[in-house]
Amino acid sequence: MFWTSLFLISIAQGIFLISLIVVRGTKNPIASKLIVALLALMILTNFGYLVIRTDMRNYFPQFFAIPFGMMLLFGPLFYFYSRSVLDNSFSWKPKYWLHFIPYFVQVILNIPLFLMDKTNWLDFISVFLAGDLTIRITEKIIFAVQDLQLLAYLIITFRWIQNAKTNFGNAQYIISITARVRWLQKFFYGLALFLFTVFSLYVFILIHGRYNPVTNYIYTLISSGIIYFIAYELVLNPELISPDFIQKYQAYMQFDGADGEKYIRMIESLMTESKIFTNSELKLQTFANELGLPSHQVSKLINEKFGKTFNDFVNEYRVQEFISRINKPEFQSFTIYGIASDVGFNSKSSFHTAFKKITGKTPSEFKTTF
Repeated sequence: MFWTSLFLISIAQGIFLISLIVVRGTKNPIASKLIVALLALMILTNFGYLVIRTDMRNYFPQFFAIPFGMMLLFGPLFYFYSRSVLDNSFSWKPKYWLHFIPYFVQVILNIPLFLMDKTNWLDFISVFLAGDLTIRITEKIIFAVQDLQLLAYLIITFRWIQNAKTNFGNAQYIISITARVRWLQKFFYGLALFLFTVFSLYVFILIHGRYNPVTNYIYTLISSGIIYFIAYELVLNPELISPDFIQKYQAYMQFDGADGEKYIRMIESLMTESKIFTNSELKLQTFANELGLPSHQVSKLINEKFGKTFNDFVNEYRVQEFISRINKPEFQSFTIYGIASDVGFNSKSSFHTAFKKITGKTPSEFKTTF
């Protein structure tokens, strides 16, 4: 019951993660597809062993063979996933399929298993569950090849990740290279633990000369742990699983000519017609959204064209609006701060500071001059 529950929970968790990645979408589709493929491998591995733990084996015993040889996929997928996370220039090439030839060979070798009739399959599973299934010399060789292949890919990938610190470390992405390397290193350690466990189980089977179903359950226990680990990281930092390559500091637009004049007119319209500055919660990002530009470009535009910071620019309009209202009859019942609040200042201190900076006088001094 324990193993069945574990398999079901990890399969459900894996399916949920895949659905979440697909629904959220990504600007790094290669990384998304590769991490989904890795999750699918772990799901199928657990599903194969779930079959023999439930009544499904009486209907689809062939499904037990689904995980056979899938370990040959972990290494190449992790290697290419790591490259897609770190290398902005990485793209999938047809020649990369050559890395998966060992698995396709394994699938061909497994064809006789899939062609067995149901009775033979049920007998095969019964002997396996009883711990009486002997391991043949060909299977010993296949398992050794699988372990060595994964070890080779882990070594190559780890070295590639370490070198990425030098090769890509200066790239100013929103999701930094350091964060990407740290995530891939943790993923590497998870797969290294997986390999160590599999190798230990392989030695155990060699010593006893027979398959022990518990060894396969432990195998799936580790794969389930990796699924939970990915889920944990996805919750903590969802963008890190398939990070894009958006630059932290993008090149500025040139605001000369017609484009510059267009945005100047838009800014003046927002200030004089819409009087957006009267919103006391106005932020640079809100203002930028109105213009349809990144906030850092709006800041540069205002600095270049008006010679002011964004805050000074907005406060100047607020002060001028305050001055235009202070002696109007309809505002005579307002206090000084009441008018200031109405034109967008959210505190007395910010109002007094801005007013003195722009006019050289305090609001009270200025009012007495009228």
